[in-house]
Amino acid sequence: MYPKLIQELIEDFTHFPGIGPRQAARFVFYLLKEDKMRVQNLAEKIKRLHEEIGFCKQCFASVTLGEGKLQMLCRSCADAKRDSRVIMVVEKEADLQNIEKTHSFNGMYHVLNGVISPLDSSGPAKLHIKELLMRVKNLLAEKKQVEMILATNPTTEGDTTALYLERTFSPLKIKITRLGRGLTTGSELEYSDPETIKNAFINRR
Repeated sequence: MYPKLIQELIEDFTHFPGIGPRQAARFVFYLLKEDKMRVQNLAEKIKRLHEEIGFCKQCFASVTLGEGKLQMLCRSCADAKRDSRVIMVVEKEADLQNIEKTHSFNGMYHVLNGVISPLDSSGPAKLHIKELLMRVKNLLAEKKQVEMILATNPTTEGDTTALYLERTFSPLKIKITRLGRGLTTGSELEYSDPETIKNAFINRR
């Protein structure tokens, strides 16, 4: 049995997505053998994370907080050259970053911060869907033609989320498309190469 502190840290690391007990133990023992100053610097950055980083008040991508911890617009939302009428909806910010690497999309983003599980009826309430609905309604009030691109992953949860969004937004009579199946079923945008994502974007339907 590990010492209590090591065991507690292992349990903490297992809360990270995709990290099991063995990987968590490797993290802890790596930190234990690492230079003390590097570990302290890492701890300080983790401590500052919630103090200095917030989320874009429009799309919910991460941003550095302004003075007085004011919510800011991210770089994409603040860029007047981007097309505000086209909104690509992604599950998480890592997907957004991977899409940006293709240099083929010039619209806006909306980060849901998760997906809907078919077994969790409370799932939609945990996501930024109400805020997306408000964004779209505001654009329609400005007499703009809106396209919403559903860039959820081709997984069971991603498909469930896309279907929910289609049903929610179809009464608004906006154009709703989804990334083409250049992405294989079960894959995730976060781990797809830029060329695959670019083809999925071009072949959206």
